[in-house]
Parts: sequence; C-alpha cells; structure tokens
Amino acid sequence: MTPNTNIDIIWNYVEKIWNKGNISALEELTTPDFTFQIGSEPERNRAVMAQFVKMIRSAFPDWYVRMIDTIMDNNVIVVRWKGNATHNGSFYGIEPTGKQIVISGINIYQLEDNRIKKEWEQMDTLGLIRQLGALP
Repeated sequence: MTPNTNIDIIWNYVEKIWNKGNISALEELTTPDFTFQIGSEPERNRAVMAQFVKMIRSAFPDWYVRMIDTIMDNNVIVVRWKGNATHNGSFYGIEPTGKQIVISGINIYQLEDNRIKKEWEQMDTLGLIRQLGALP
C-alpha cells in the first residue's frame, strides 16, 4: 500500500463520517472490531461510535474538520486537525448557543486490510467548553 493510499483512507473516513455525518460508512471504512477512544474514556465500538457521531452532528450540524498535518509509520497514521462548527443543539447538557467554535486535536489511526481498526483522539475539549461559555 502506498503512503498516499493510507492517507486517502483516513481522509475518506474524516470526510464521510465527520464532515458529512454518513454513519453507514462506518461499516465500509472500519474493521468489524473497530474501536474509538477519546482521552481516558472507554473504547467505543462501531455501534457506540455511530451514536457518538450522531450526537456531535446534532449539536454541531455543520461540523467540518480539515487535516492539517499527517505522519505515517507503516499502518499507523497521526493526523493533526482543526475544525469549525456552530453550536445549534444540546451538547452534554449545554443548551444551544449559536456560537461558532473552532476546535483542534490529534488523532492516531491504526489500519488493517485497508480499513481503520483503531482510532485514538486527543482534542481541546477545555477550549471547546470555554467557547460555548460554560467556563470562564
């Protein structure tokens, strides 16, 4: 597999799942035993991940992520990303503010058989909560 192909797999995932909210693409783009983990939270399987994406897209319907940098080592790809969204729905008990937010993070993806097997995410959650006015 060429380096660009691996990065294309990740870009396709980001575009379909996060930017367009196409939940059905999870089955196509991830392995049956796919897991997703944010920080120290428990791992999510495909079904729980689908619910999580729906919740995010409900709170931020225009969620859009851009890949800024990528680093690749064999079947592991690291992506530094930046995103924009408008808070138009409830988010963990924070009622819609209509505020435009900017969020950033770093995700690590492990590929297997041209699909994503594992995804780990570290994002600026504190910055997100501050932008929504829930913290000073």
